[in-house]
Amino acid sequence: MKRLFFVGILFFTISCSYHEKFPEPVTSPVNQSGKAFSTEQEMLLTHKKLQDGNENGLSAELDELIGFQQMYFQKDEGFDLEKLQASWQEFKNSTTLNQLVQNELFQWFRITGFLFQLTGKASYAEELEKITWNSFSGKYQYFDSLVSPYIFTKNVDHIHLNLFLPHEISYNHTLGGAVKIVQETGFPESGSIRLKFSMEIKRYIEVFIRIPTWAEGTSVTVKGVKYFAQPGQYSIIAKKWKEGDVIEIEFLLDNLPDYLKKEV
Repeated sequence: MKRLFFVGILFFTISCSYHEKFPEPVTSPVNQSGKAFSTEQEMLLTHKKLQDGNENGLSAELDELIGFQQMYFQKDEGFDLEKLQASWQEFKNSTTLNQLVQNELFQWFRITGFLFQLTGKASYAEELEKITWNSFSGKYQYFDSLVSPYIFTKNVDHIHLNLFLPHEISYNHTLGGAVKIVQETGFPESGSIRLKFSMEIKRYIEVFIRIPTWAEGTSVTVKGVKYFAQPGQYSIIAKKWKEGDVIEIEFLLDNLPDYLKKEV
């Protein structure tokens, strides 16, 4: 009996260590039907082509970042999330987006999106926004496969709103019933955003709304009730939603950064 007990403890310890080493995503990119949008296979194939010299290669620093991502997918014990985050920050601090060629921009977007999935940190979502507006402005061909899956991201009935572009997500709630959330906005020309809910049945959903670092004085309200909106964080609204509910978001545009003054 004691042996079985210690075996169980050992298995539990190893299992926890494994999940800590390779954490499950906090949130995942999705298509408009709420289905997970995986870029793993695309990333691996693209990276192999770049290494084989079939396309323009990557800088050594960016290649190292993508290598960490590969280690995660392949469950390589060399994967280290803290080291990946530190390397990501170092690359961001030492590089401007204008220095990156097209293939590097794609990979920078993907590795940033990957870190956002694993951590749910608003700083990564804000970098995705910056890449989108600074580098993919007017290039609509990249939206379906690259940008739009990150407008809304999802984990069960937790919905993150990360990018402020007209979009919608539909899915079936885990307890049953169709859910549709539509984002209406003219951002960044307008600071007004409306999230409109269409529900078959009243259901509990946790909604995470990104408040940009520059957006002091943002208001997030539902039926006149104001929610905490700290710049650089997510405003969290956890409640039962019903047909016709609306989240009203108002950004003050006084400190709008230059990259958001470009037209997508």
